Amino acid sequence: MRSATGALWMPFTSAGGSTPPVVVAGDGNYVVTDDGTRLLDATAGGVACVILGHGRTEIADAVAEQLRTLEYHCLFGYSHPRARELAEAVAARAPGDLDHVFFTNSGSEAVETALKMARGYWRRVGQGSKTGFVSLHRGYHGMNFGGISVGGLTENRAGFGPLLEGCTQVPAHDIGALERELAYRDPSTIAAVIMEPVQAAGGVFPPPEDYLCQVRAMCDRNDVLLVLDEVVCGFGRLGHWFGGHRYGVVPDIMTTAKGLTSAYVPMGAAVAGNRVHDAFVDPQGSIELMHGYTYSGHPAACTAGLKVIEIMEREELVGHSRQTGRHLQERIGTLASLPAVAEVRGEGMLAAVELRGDSPAPLVAEAQRRIQAAGVLVRAQADHLGIYPPFTFTPAEVDRVVDTAGTVLGELS
Repeated sequence: MRSATGALWMPFTSAGGSTPPVVVAGDGNYVVTDDGTRLLDATAGGVACVILGHGRTEIADAVAEQLRTLEYHCLFGYSHPRARELAEAVAARAPGDLDHVFFTNSGSEAVETALKMARGYWRRVGQGSKTGFVSLHRGYHGMNFGGISVGGLTENRAGFGPLLEGCTQVPAHDIGALERELAYRDPSTIAAVIMEPVQAAGGVFPPPEDYLCQVRAMCDRNDVLLVLDEVVCGFGRLGHWFGGHRYGVVPDIMTTAKGLTSAYVPMGAAVAGNRVHDAFVDPQGSIELMHGYTYSGHPAACTAGLKVIEIMEREELVGHSRQTGRHLQERIGTLASLPAVAEVRGEGMLAAVELRGDSPAPLVAEAQRRIQAAGVLVRAQADHLGIYPPFTFTPAEVDRVVDTAGTVLGELS
């Protein structure tokens, strides 16, 4: 049976539904669909990826020049200049001693790598019984088997079991629940706690201000690693280079992707601290971490990443993200009084407007459709509208998004 998109089987999309809109071009903070409609993109490419906005020709030019010079060479025993340069650039901006960058092709692969690093670390130091993971309800950690095993969105796991053993979730941002889980399961069986600094795909839930510091201290007391999944929060989304900076925490391993290349070329990374990395180092030259991907550290992706960092620093976009993020949070708060709105939440350049009702999905979909018809692109999730603009958004563009959403939600109240 042919779907509405022909041979194309799209991710996270109903194959039996209506034909989805087709985006054919992007320019700055706007995208254009195949019918010529120009939309203000408050989703940064749909999933908070395109942090620098669309159509940055200098990134495209740099990638093209790299492809003319060296299109590919693997990192299996070899290196190339761009991989070394980007690794140094990422490590220089990461919290604390996160100095060792392992490149992947996506955030899902970065999480998979971090889980393997955590298990491998404990085996290297003679504690091979520490294989389990604890994570949070609503957490999102990608769609590989490891990611859905530690992820806290049950709909992502349905239909794919059995999953990775030894993975449990506790209520998000409840420090007592996490402490009880560690005690119940026995820390000698747990490799790591993994969580997002701010839960993004699960509904944009910021933690209590001291929560991550408490988690870090708890992991230290119980000799359990802490993995921060910064695939969304990293590279300026929270107004700091990484969420660890925002909340004053240095994890043992950090994942990143999305903003790493502003999605101009697919790429992710798992970044390890000295404690984890040094346990793998073998002066005899054996392969300590039997892991990798064909396209780990692809020259074109590394070139894109280097250009992204250059642009971010030249245009001071981390600071701009912090300032514009404050404006976004102030403005989005004005929607809380609308009858259709159950709650507004956010941190930095991440915001969610949750709608009322026992089954709000149809209302969310209708709100998204009307907002798009008015020229603004937001993301429809199960119970909320997601807003996560490029960092190049102006306060006036934030105002347009919020005012448009407010008008539509007022009509639907």
